[in-house]
Amino acid sequence: MMKKIFFSLLLNITFLYIVIFILHVIFLPTTFNILSGLPLFILISLITIGICLSAYKSITNRVAIWKYNSQKSNDVLRSILEISDSILTITNTQELFQVILQKSVESIDAAKMGSLLILNENNELEYKALVGYDSEKFKDVTLKLEDCFLYKSNHGDMSQACIVKDVEKFDKLNLNKNMYEKLQLANAFITKSAISAPIKVNNKLYGMINVDSTEIDGFTHLDKSFMEYFANQISTVIKTHELLDKTIYLSRHDNLTGIYNRYYFEELLNDLLDRAKRYEESFSIVMFDLDNLKIINDTFGHQLGDELIQHFAQGMKGIIRQTDIIARYGGDEFVGIFLYASVQEVNYIINKLRDYFSLNPLHVKDHDIHNLFSYGMAHYPTDAKRSKDLLKIADDRMYLHKQKYKYSK
Repeated sequence: MMKKIFFSLLLNITFLYIVIFILHVIFLPTTFNILSGLPLFILISLITIGICLSAYKSITNRVAIWKYNSQKSNDVLRSILEISDSILTITNTQELFQVILQKSVESIDAAKMGSLLILNENNELEYKALVGYDSEKFKDVTLKLEDCFLYKSNHGDMSQACIVKDVEKFDKLNLNKNMYEKLQLANAFITKSAISAPIKVNNKLYGMINVDSTEIDGFTHLDKSFMEYFANQISTVIKTHELLDKTIYLSRHDNLTGIYNRYYFEELLNDLLDRAKRYEESFSIVMFDLDNLKIINDTFGHQLGDELIQHFAQGMKGIIRQTDIIARYGGDEFVGIFLYASVQEVNYIINKLRDYFSLNPLHVKDHDIHNLFSYGMAHYPTDAKRSKDLLKIADDRMYLHKQKYKYSK
């Protein structure tokens, strides 16, 4: 393309020379031609060459800018596509934030570091991802919204990106002494200049993304435009990831209690069995059944029955260990997996659960309703080695326990 422009300008110069030569030979007197024609021809030629070279320089600059813009646009789009493609493999939002920030730093030439801040429920900004900084030093650092680059630089307008040419000078001027010293201790001022762009989700401020340079006044307005575009596109990615997270959560959790549902529990159980066989581990499965749910439903209504189910789930979550897994298996049935626990240890946990419900009944108007339950246990590998068999043994033992309780009353 540059060669075409060069040859086009060369042809134009040649054509102008010919035109000027013909004009001064035909229209100017012979004496003028002899005395002044040649100097005038040279002067006009020099002016023409100057104009052509200026035009050539202007065009080449525009072509270079166009190429740069095109390349940067491609880089930004590629980064956004890579982030979008990775959504299904990213397991948590924290990981997504780190990928977004890394890609934004890679997309801007002058950027060497960066930070991604998210607005919390207290209207404060928390550092959720960092590139080029020590994350441990920023763990307890939060910024008031009105102390951030965007708010201070844009006088409260959070809709547009901004460039901070000298970060330390800017913060020293705008932050209180305590906040400034916190950032100083976190070694935040290794950055010299920054671009800060807002992230909006559903037209609400969600947070901001900053890319930082080690040079004072290290960014251009073109860099700022690219960061604004990047942040706008990322807003869609975050929204999509949140919807996906919500969908996955709903597919794995029981809507009433918030604990795992039967479908996901069985998936976890199969994975656990594979691991237990490989590493020769052991675990126990316990089936639970609420003894008094039908009576409560018939006496007080299903709304109170739902509260009893929720009360049982909350009690279990408070008693079991972090390594254990619980799920709602059916209407009034729950199931738990107790890892690395002997039968005696599981019985101890169940007794703790009984004591908890005995001391913490559900209070309804003038009534104290106690959560009563039956249970049955199966141990891997002692009782069975297949999930189907383990669940059946636990269920049968739970039924026997229920019958024993029924006839002992």
